[in-house]
Amino acid sequence: MSIYRAVGEHELQSIFKTKQFSFWPRSAEVKYFGLNFEETLQFANKAYYEYVAVVEVRLSKAILNKIGDFTCVDAFLFKHGTVEIQPEVLNEFNNSIVEIRHRDWR
Repeated sequence: MSIYRAVGEHELQSIFKTKQFSFWPRSAEVKYFGLNFEETLQFANKAYYEYVAVVEVRLSKAILNKIGDFTCVDAFLFKHGTVEIQPEVLNEFNNSIVEIRHRDWR
């Protein structure tokens, strides 16, 4: 399945250099992903100016169901839902990634 994340320039460069996600000092304690590209793009364009791109992450739905938290963080905007990845499962998440691709530049 595919999930989507709005990212800033620094995170975008890091993702494509390392082919994985990581946590930075002073960053959010979890990684949030939208389940729908258009909703994630709308969030990136309206919510925060520091987002410059949306990345698509393809991975196994079974693994994501096992490690992800599907409690929606903004049901008004993300009508299809969101998933959050906690730090303790980030390695398993990264190891399950089939593909990461850049979907949109602002």
